[in-house]
Amino acid sequence: MCDASGFAIGVVLGQRKTKHFQPIHYASKTITEDQIHYTTTEKEMIAVVYAFEMFRPYLVLSKSIVYTDHSALKYLLSKQDAKSRLLRWVLLLQEFDIIIRGGHHGANFTAKKVFDVGFFWPTLYRDANKLVKSCDSCQRQGKISEGDEMPQNVIQVCEIFDVWGIDFIRPFPSSRGNRAIISDRWTYFCNDKFSKVMSKYGVTHRFATAYHPLTNGQVEVSNRSLKRILERTVGDNHASWSEKLEDALWAFRTAYKIPIGCMPYKLVYRKSCHLPIELEHKTYWALKHVNFDLKTTGDLQKLQLNELCDQAYENSLIYKDKTKKLHDSKINIFNVGDRVLLFNSRLKIFSRKLKTR
Repeated sequence: MCDASGFAIGVVLGQRKTKHFQPIHYASKTITEDQIHYTTTEKEMIAVVYAFEMFRPYLVLSKSIVYTDHSALKYLLSKQDAKSRLLRWVLLLQEFDIIIRGGHHGANFTAKKVFDVGFFWPTLYRDANKLVKSCDSCQRQGKISEGDEMPQNVIQVCEIFDVWGIDFIRPFPSSRGNRAIISDRWTYFCNDKFSKVMSKYGVTHRFATAYHPLTNGQVEVSNRSLKRILERTVGDNHASWSEKLEDALWAFRTAYKIPIGCMPYKLVYRKSCHLPIELEHKTYWALKHVNFDLKTTGDLQKLQLNELCDQAYENSLIYKDKTKKLHDSKINIFNVGDRVLLFNSRLKIFSRKLKTR
């Protein structure tokens, strides 16, 4: 068994007696500073190579079964134009008689593994689906699926900035500017001073449901998109995210959004965004249609903005109705007497890395 984290790798040598796995030897080590920058797949490969180098006397002339990330080793052994270090790992593993195995990552993947060993029966996919759904370990350790959620309740906004959502993306590496870590329902939001400020300015303060981030789902989705943009722009220097934040926000605000049918920038300012080069070098056809009468131009922009808001409202209704139907169709209906798993938030005997969902 092999596994890798962001700073260390661990392996276990064992043998199976009857149905029980008996560990023989444990080994682990921290990875070097250069290896920290490797991809997750390469780190998984390092763990496998370290295991075979560590337990070489036990594995040379015997058939070994490797339990690790299946795609990592499959990628390593099938890649033709690999890096020099990857080629060295391939040559090392070719000395051993190994079988790669991983968990059942879905019904189709489980059925494919049965095909690979030469078996087939008519109800194979149906049986694989039942196996995955009835696996107790997968249900306890896996992510909470949409089928375990409540019916979706959409929030339809009638006016721009009528409803505000607040969420914080954390944790980021240290960078320029201030740093704070705040989560929902912490004392930063639940205190007398904050309540007085909300009451003074007439703001209705609402809390997200505990252990249910979908209450503030629109903000969660927006922050997730913004985080993806930052991941693709910061490169290797993650501490430079604050320098790239303005560009990331500009890209997010000027991107076409399916729910509203336009760009957020256009919905607020009634016009498409323009690059600096477009402002410095105006085209002749644009100058001919410019109306320099402030009152006439203002009235026209207000009318066009109202029409755009109505159009965005209708597009949002259609989009949210489709997503609600798709979400609610995947919900499992529980009846009285059904046996279910209950999440206990007070049980803290396991580490966050290994705790059940």
